[in-house]
Amino acid sequence: MANELTKDLSTEKKKTPVEGFKENSLGLYGSIPTDLGSDTDHFTEESIQLLKHHGTYQQDNRDTRKARKKEGLDKEYSMMLRTKFPGGSLTAEQYLICDDLAAKLGNNDLRCTSRQCFQFRGVQKGNLRELINTLNTLAKITSVGACGDVVRNTMSLPVADLDPRYDALGVDLQALSKKISDHFFPSTLAYADIWIDDQKATLNTDGTITYADLPAEAVEEPIYGKTFLPRKFKIGVGTDFDNSSDVFTQDVGIIAITEDGKCIGFEITAGGGLGYSHGRSGKTYARSGTPIAFVQEDEVIPIIEAIVKIQRDNGDRTDRKHARLKYTIDDMGLDTFKAKIVEYAGREFPTPKGTETANLLDYLGWHKQTDGQNYVGVWVESGRIQDFEGGWQFKTGLRAVIEKFSPLIRLTPSSNLILANISDEDKPAVQALLEEFGIPTNNVSAVRKKEMACPALPMCPLATSEAERALPSIAAELENLGHGDADVVIRISGCPNGCPRPVSAEIGIVGKGTDQYCLHIGGNLGSRMNEKIYESVATDQLAPVLGVWFGTWKNERSENEPFGDWSHAKGLDALRAIVADAGIEGLAEPK
Repeated sequence: MANELTKDLSTEKKKTPVEGFKENSLGLYGSIPTDLGSDTDHFTEESIQLLKHHGTYQQDNRDTRKARKKEGLDKEYSMMLRTKFPGGSLTAEQYLICDDLAAKLGNNDLRCTSRQCFQFRGVQKGNLRELINTLNTLAKITSVGACGDVVRNTMSLPVADLDPRYDALGVDLQALSKKISDHFFPSTLAYADIWIDDQKATLNTDGTITYADLPAEAVEEPIYGKTFLPRKFKIGVGTDFDNSSDVFTQDVGIIAITEDGKCIGFEITAGGGLGYSHGRSGKTYARSGTPIAFVQEDEVIPIIEAIVKIQRDNGDRTDRKHARLKYTIDDMGLDTFKAKIVEYAGREFPTPKGTETANLLDYLGWHKQTDGQNYVGVWVESGRIQDFEGGWQFKTGLRAVIEKFSPLIRLTPSSNLILANISDEDKPAVQALLEEFGIPTNNVSAVRKKEMACPALPMCPLATSEAERALPSIAAELENLGHGDADVVIRISGCPNGCPRPVSAEIGIVGKGTDQYCLHIGGNLGSRMNEKIYESVATDQLAPVLGVWFGTWKNERSENEPFGDWSHAKGLDALRAIVADAGIEGLAEPK
């Protein structure tokens, strides 16, 4: 018996180091105050992992790594800070403060993310506290929950409270996303103590910070517990006629189900997630969310809280690549998972209706609001709000419009931006300013309108391939091939973590190494994920391969048949045959 017990103990999996950092951090303080008191230009590994829960990642410029190493220099470190805007909503004043801070403390641009937030990049360690402090005190913007093992920014439809298409819903989806975000906000005081409370921080002349009166024990986290969640947890709100927030890719999706335009309840899906690891086929994978219940508005937060707590108590803490809710559900089985929801919530919920949603609205161009005012959807290449030399002047132009007209701002799930509450009287002047700075609204080619890329290289430490810096040339080549009119959703990521949601797109391009990508095809922007058709495609092969398919699709499709549906019905073998017949060689198929 003793031998059996010893064997069991010796084979028990160890928790990851991150779990130890969280458990011993006194509620996310850890070594962060000590590191801020050091005059080094970077943080220690413990702080790096805990800082994610404060909304910031440590990065280095990978373009300069080799040259600096040859010169005997350390890496060129900086921080990326992410905000949290439930539903992508912020005011004109908040936007202008962010723009100012990006110029003063970052690399002078803002990036709209695929989760409706901003990213500040190029922030030096010594400027991090000033950035976070100013965002919170002056702009009332937090970065808590923008990263880390907690509920992330709650996505929603950016114009659901503005556009007449949502008039009959009878529920404010923007307000619902804010309510969900507030409910799952961590209780820890570490964020306020370290970054906001000037009574506890002394800024020294050398740029270091000394802290006083930090607590000796952690504040209780009633939802998250002492070690928070095993991994990040994503929530998105959509409707049965607008899936711009990609609800089936979320850990929990909330779909407003309508009859005659009125919301009759919410379909709840669970277990969505797109990230996987190359070389771990079958062990990691993308998964579409499974419908699990149909609830009323007052039941939305209780069922989500039950799911979050199930993940807290049952998620894998020994392997972070196997720690998302999708694996928890599949490991325990769907029936057991549903039974646990009843156990944790203390009640049963009605069965799901099985409703699907597959529409992706781009919101670009001018639209009338319910109140008679107007909003305009602005296309921003790869979400990068900067002035491009000889091209779009996004930073200067958007600032000019926002300073003069004070519109409401909404960030979209496709990394674009909406300017709202513009009067009929001001509409021509706003349009004129946008044109003056070359900022597109609806006047970009169809193949570019719904494209999306992650930042990838040079800053993201996970990227193995280009994304943001590769997509413009791919789109331009498709235009040159005569396919600028192809209304197809193309998304590219620099690694398989899938931040721009490539595996749910009609075409997904996933980085696999220097100048190499996995190519996925046939998603429907709803519950059907795409399939991997090629294991390895070089950058210069991408546009020719896509162009061959686009040409065939245009000739064969039925009226208004989306490319994703056509390619899915065609099948992988037939699609590969089309490429082979075109004489394109050297494409590796999945094993």
